[in-house]
This record gives sequence, C-alpha cells and structure tokens, in this order.
Amino acid sequence: MSIGDSNMKETMTTGEMARMAGVSQKALRVYDEKGLLRPVGYSEGNYKLYDKNSLMILEKIIALKHVGFSLEEIKSNLENSDQESIEETLKNQLSLMEKKIYEMQKAADCIKVALARLSSEPDWDNVADVIRKMEMSQGQDERRWYAASHAADGIEWYVKIYDSLDFAEGNRVLDLGCSYGLLWRENRDRIPENFIVDGVDIHEGWADDFEEYLKEQQGKLPAGTQMQIFFENLEDEKTWEHLRQNSYDRIVMHYLLSYFEKPEELIRKAAGVLAPGGMLSFTNVGTGAEHSYWIKFFEEHGFDKSCVEKRKKLLEKKEEEFIDQISGFFTKVEKVSLPGPLSYDDSEVLFDRILKKYKEGEKYLLSVKEKMLECFDKLIERDGEIVVDINSTFIHCFN
Repeated sequence: MSIGDSNMKETMTTGEMARMAGVSQKALRVYDEKGLLRPVGYSEGNYKLYDKNSLMILEKIIALKHVGFSLEEIKSNLENSDQESIEETLKNQLSLMEKKIYEMQKAADCIKVALARLSSEPDWDNVADVIRKMEMSQGQDERRWYAASHAADGIEWYVKIYDSLDFAEGNRVLDLGCSYGLLWRENRDRIPENFIVDGVDIHEGWADDFEEYLKEQQGKLPAGTQMQIFFENLEDEKTWEHLRQNSYDRIVMHYLLSYFEKPEELIRKAAGVLAPGGMLSFTNVGTGAEHSYWIKFFEEHGFDKSCVEKRKKLLEKKEEEFIDQISGFFTKVEKVSLPGPLSYDDSEVLFDRILKKYKEGEKYLLSVKEKMLECFDKLIERDGEIVVDINSTFIHCFN
C-alpha cells in the first residue's frame, strides 16, 4: 500500500506500521528511543499509534539508513530538514562515503601487501613494517595530487623541485624513497646526458609502477643516461654496503624522514656516500610561509591565532634542533624555500585543511567554524578564490 492510498487508515499500530514499511517492530522501538520517530498518540489499550506523516518520516529514515547515514546523522537531518535540501543531504553523504571507501581501499591495499610478503612463519614486526612503508608510499601520492589539484601558479611542483637541485651532465644521483618517480617523470625532457639515477624503495608500492615506466624508457633516454631502481630496505645495513660502492653528486630524500624512528641516522649514512662537492636535499617537519599566512588571516578576522603560533614555534624549534643534530656531517647546511601557493574556491575544503594542520586547536576551530566559513565565502565571492601562501622548506646539505 502506498502513502497516497485512499484506503490507508488514519492511524496505525506499531505492527501495522512495521508491515507497511517492511521493517521490524524492534526497529520502530529503536527509532522511538533515539528520538527519530515518535508515536503521534496512544490507543485505549496504550498501544503506540502512527499516522501518514509518520510513514513518510519512516521511509526517509529507511532511505537515509540504506545509503550509509548513522542514526545520529539521520536524527540531525530530520531536525534540520528545512535548512538543507535533499540534494545537499545526498551530496554531503556521498562525499563522506567516498572518503570512507578511499580509506578502506588504502587499508585493503596495505593488507594485500602484507599478505604477499608473509613468510611461512609470520612475524608481526615484519608485517607492521611492511604496512608502515606502504602507508608512506600512499602518503606521498596523496600529498602530490592534493598540491596538483590546488596549485595556484600552474607550475608543476616537481618541476620546481628539479630546478632547485642544480643537476648537470655527468651527475650520479641517489633518489631515496623514489616512489612513483615524479621527479623524473615530470622532467623527462630535461634530464641531461651521461646522467645516472639510482632509485631505492620497497616492493609492492608505487615504485613498482616506476620500475615499469623505466623499462618503457629503455633506449629513449639521453645518450649515456641510465636510471634504475633497487628494491631494498634503507634500515638494513646491507643496503648501505651496496650503496657505498658508489659516491653521489646529488642525494634526494624528500618526504621520507618522518617515517623513520631515527632520521638522523639515515642522514648520517647518506652523508657517507655523498661525493666531494655534492649536495643532499631533504624535507623534514613542514615549516614554511603557510603558518605566517594563517596568523595574519586570524588576526585580521578576529580569530584566536594561538594554536597557529604554537604549531609554528614547535615546528621551527624541531627543525633547528634537527639541523644542529646533522650539521656535523656536512661542511654547510642551508634552508631553501620553494613557493607553492594553493588556490581554493570551496570554503569547506579550506577549513578541512586548517583543521588537519592545527589539530591541537580542533576544539576552538570547530567552535568558530561557521564564522570562519562565512569569512571564506565572502572572500571567494569577491575574488573568485582564496590563494594561500605556502612556501615549503627544503634543507640542502653540502659536502
């Protein structure tokens, strides 16, 4: 029987309502307890009664539950039904579900890698190590595509990085954690002659794809140029015994150190294979112009900037301490700032970036979210976008 059926009774008992909607009576009791669907009255025998509008609400609950809404989310949606259209509701839910699917797919990929690497006698330490390294590869990919999708100057990020490394003909380069090989893919036509690149990474990640790419490039590279990948563990001393057979004019260690328990040890070992006059480039804790940008923005719009200032000071202190730790391995250590402005035309996306960047201030930021979104909306309406100054800090170490 449909809602519009003229034969529908004015009121229904719990059992009648459940049968009409195709749900259990227990479900109706839960919806009542959770405040989603209250009875409109009671019979003389104290049975709960529902009407046509109750059935319409129930069908909405069933539909939202089917597409992944939690009962709490459904309750909020019912209470704010006049403020949010059906289209907005479904779009928001779709966005949340796509994010969950993506996170679950990443987790599934990690499990597949771990299963593929298991020996006959599984070792949980080994499994944890495999998963950690797989997450590292995934994280590099996420950061790259995020930057590419919001780039405000239209310049590929890995072109900027390539330019900062002063490569020359005849160089031998060590690319640690080469992953998808974007430094080389994006600068394919700029690679000089007699140029050697030794990439090091783990199997079952993006480096496998890079290896296939290099096979395709055989015979297409400039004269005398060679590029190869060694699938080895950088925490294994045997890897370094292998690498010490050569010395390198440039060593690249970008977006890598945060995944190692003792990053200073990795720097020390890399310094040992750096050629005289060579340079090692690495990224570390994420200092840059963005913190100053948000401090200024918060000041101008009346927001509390303390969480941003605290994060900025913490990272700057951490960076200086790390530089002090590793400066003894080199003749000179300097900071290089690469500009990478990001453009946003969606207030929610920009707020999400702030929330992730300044997790310590999450409670405060959520309390002023609506006001902050209003500020973003006005700027986007006026200028068409918000461009955030983001200069990433690279550390260049010279032998």
